[in-house]
Amino acid sequence: ENTSVLENHHWRSAIGCLLESGVAEQVEEYRGDMEKQISSLILATDITRQQEFIGQFKDFLNNNTLNMRDANHRHFILQIALKCADISNPCRPWDISKKWSLKVCEEFYRQGDFERQLNLPVTSLCDRQTTTVPKIQTGFFKFVVTLLVNEWHRFLKSELSYRMMRYLKYNDKQWDQRLQAEIAEETRTEISDADLLE
Repeated sequence: ENTSVLENHHWRSAIGCLLESGVAEQVEEYRGDMEKQISSLILATDITRQQEFIGQFKDFLNNNTLNMRDANHRHFILQIALKCADISNPCRPWDISKKWSLKVCEEFYRQGDFERQLNLPVTSLCDRQTTTVPKIQTGFFKFVVTLLVNEWHRFLKSELSYRMMRYLKYNDKQWDQRLQAEIAEETRTEISDADLLE
C-alpha cells in the first residue's frame, strides 16, 4: 500500500540534502536518531493523519498532561509545529495568502486537466468544471486548518499565535464572502434560466 507518497519523498529528499552537504558526516554519532526524527516529523504532515494528531493534541491540552520534560511530548509538539507550518498559508496577510491559494488551486486544476486528457476519473478537488477556488478554500479552512490552528493557539497563546488567528479569521471571512457571492450568482442564473423556459 502506497501511503504518504509525497511525505516519504520529502523526507528522503531532506536526508539526501544532509548527505550531499556533508552535514550527515559531522553528526555521525547522532545520524540514526536524527534521520528517524526527520522522518517522523515530515510523515506527520500527511493530511490523512490530521484527525489523529488533533485528537491527541486536544487530549493533552484538555487533561493538562503535556510534559515538556518528556522527549516524546517534545517530539509531538515539533510534529504539531511542522503540521501548522505546512498548512500555514491561511494564517498569512490576505494579499499573500490569496495569491498562494490561487496558485495551489491552479496546480490542482492542472492535475484535473491531465486526468481528463488521460480519460481518468477527475479528482473532485481538481475539477475546474465543478469546483471553484472559494469552495476549495472554505472547505480547507473549515475542515483542516482552523481545527489545528485553534489548538496550536490554545497551546501557545503568544503574540504570533494571536496574529495567526487574526489573519485566519479575516481570510476565512474573505473566502466565505466570495463563496456566498458565487452561490447568489448561481441562484440568479437558475431563476433567469427558469424564466426563459416559461
